[in-house]
Amino acid sequence: MAYIGIYNFVWVQSYEAIVYILGTIVALIILYSAWVGYKRWTFGGEKIKWPSIGYIVKNFIQYVIFQWKILRKRFPGTMHALIFYGIGWLAVTTTLRAINDHVVVFLTGDVFFVYKILANIAGFIALAGIIIAIIRRKFKLTKNLPQDPYYYLVLGMLLVILITGFLVDGIAAVAYRYTWESYWFDPGGYLVFLWAKTVPVSELQVIYRALWLFHMTLAMVAMALIPYTNLWHIYPAAVNVSLQREGNIPDGIKPVIDIDERIEKGQPIGVVKLSDTTWKQRIDYDACTSCMRCTNACPANISGKILSPRDVIVNLADMEHKGMWNENVIGTKVMQVNPEAIWSCVTCGACVYECPVTIHHLDTIIDLRRGMVSTSSQDIPEDALNALYRLQQTGNPTGMNPVEKEQWFNDLAQKFGDDIIAKEGEEYDYLYWIGCVTSYDPRIRPVAESVIKILKNAGYKIGIPLEQGCCGEPARSIGDEALYVEYIKMNLEMLSKYKFKKLLLNCPHGFNNFKNNYKKYKDYFLKNESLKGYADLLDNLKVEHHSMVLSKLIKEGKIKPSKELSYALTYHDPCYLGRWNNVYDEPRDVISNIKGLRIKEMPRNRENSFCCGGGGGQLFYEIKRGERISSLRAEEASKTLSNENNKVVAVACPFCNTMFRGESGKFGFNVKDIAELLDESLEKKEDS
Repeated sequence: MAYIGIYNFVWVQSYEAIVYILGTIVALIILYSAWVGYKRWTFGGEKIKWPSIGYIVKNFIQYVIFQWKILRKRFPGTMHALIFYGIGWLAVTTTLRAINDHVVVFLTGDVFFVYKILANIAGFIALAGIIIAIIRRKFKLTKNLPQDPYYYLVLGMLLVILITGFLVDGIAAVAYRYTWESYWFDPGGYLVFLWAKTVPVSELQVIYRALWLFHMTLAMVAMALIPYTNLWHIYPAAVNVSLQREGNIPDGIKPVIDIDERIEKGQPIGVVKLSDTTWKQRIDYDACTSCMRCTNACPANISGKILSPRDVIVNLADMEHKGMWNENVIGTKVMQVNPEAIWSCVTCGACVYECPVTIHHLDTIIDLRRGMVSTSSQDIPEDALNALYRLQQTGNPTGMNPVEKEQWFNDLAQKFGDDIIAKEGEEYDYLYWIGCVTSYDPRIRPVAESVIKILKNAGYKIGIPLEQGCCGEPARSIGDEALYVEYIKMNLEMLSKYKFKKLLLNCPHGFNNFKNNYKKYKDYFLKNESLKGYADLLDNLKVEHHSMVLSKLIKEGKIKPSKELSYALTYHDPCYLGRWNNVYDEPRDVISNIKGLRIKEMPRNRENSFCCGGGGGQLFYEIKRGERISSLRAEEASKTLSNENNKVVAVACPFCNTMFRGESGKFGFNVKDIAELLDESLEKKEDS
């Protein structure tokens, strides 16, 4: 019986040395480029902080091998998977073939058949993926995809390499497979073989040698060009996802632990020059694939602002590759980042959530804002500066007189009893941090009153600290890190006076601040002997949003909605509650337990929710370009509730409440917090 297995260098044995020489050169080019990339990431002697091996391996398997985030978008994800798995397996087959040739012969008999059929499948799915990629880009089936010619050049090279691979394989079959009875294991090669066996062998050998040389050379050239094309993302993207920031996406914005030292030395806080970026941010820039998922999900971009998260990252990558370490990042020159783009961001986190290679655009955007604020840049919007000034002068970004808040707190004491005001020495189930927006807006104060009423009726002891003010989140979002850190210390000092089991907030921005952001400063407190107690406080601080508490009360049967409410209702997911903290079900649990509501989901909901436009400090300032983000979202809510009476947009955030109220008259709906709706549904029980 004839030998069934791999034959290497059929008709081209004299060219074998060329393969190894070119292969060595290509390997050296790739390794050198990888080393240059590593040196960029560690510029200035910065050290990469390596997580545990287990963490790296888990991320690599999840994000690289299983393409977890890429496949969340079905069409482009499937396209990418076809190319990735197809070419990936072909690379494995090449490696197996080399092992078979130089180490141990094993690709024979049935193993050979399996090897060939899998290689054929890989080649076909890679071809399909590349053709889809070309059509997708040419006909703009995904918005905003770059149309640079080199994208088509790369795809074209891959296409030609695959086609010539099938041709070479089919022609080679004439040399050693013509006696075999079946070609089920090599359908691609067999189609070529049917033609090739009709050509005289002497002519076929000439054709084969020329085609083999072309295929081999093009494959080598393509690999050598990887560091200079968009295929280079394979390396930094794999590193980026493996070393990704810990925590719930998009959480992960770095704290400024050395802020006191920077202030003392007169150094800027955040990023001013490219050299101010961190090793992780630099890997972010290198990892960008220009898939445009971030930009296509960005509310600022969709509303007509000039912000494109992808462009911010690519501009910084270009500066990085040019070695422009001492250049200012913000500016209007080529490759610099336009300051208006940075101030257009609403910090909703959609870009970070969508990115398949875990780039954290917001980590850079907040750092760029920090840099502008700390150097008193002329590029800061005047309204943003005014918000910071009001925060410094009055303790709240609205600039309202603190006396008004105190008077309202006194009204609450008269309405719910003096024990509602927190006292030192007393222990509370919940210490209620109402927050500045709710405290000063008469239209939103009823939300807090509903929360207090519901919790008291459920038997919980709740206390409101009189001296509470802003949590500092607006300062952080706008970029005044020094002011933000002062607010952290001031607020933790205040909390340390009281005994309570949990901290309760009805504002997702404050909730995220106390739950996540403050805790990032634990190392800052541990450095200072007088502040170490704050680190212990943060370790033991349990934080809940009112939607979580209300949902729990309903599930435990401590409150039972009984009154029917005749509203057509849609719920808007706040970015800082949903996307930032993965709280989606609890608010829906609350409204779904209220009788009579006709609930409809907006097309963009849960993880894909569209921002109200109030985040990133833009409740207090506005970039006047394009449409208002709040108007786009309000229109979506209105269309969801079209042909309905008594339309209500349900919210769980005072920022969202404010933004939707600004649009409610135009679109004909009312705005109610979930606590107000639940309170209203309990009226029948209370009256009886």
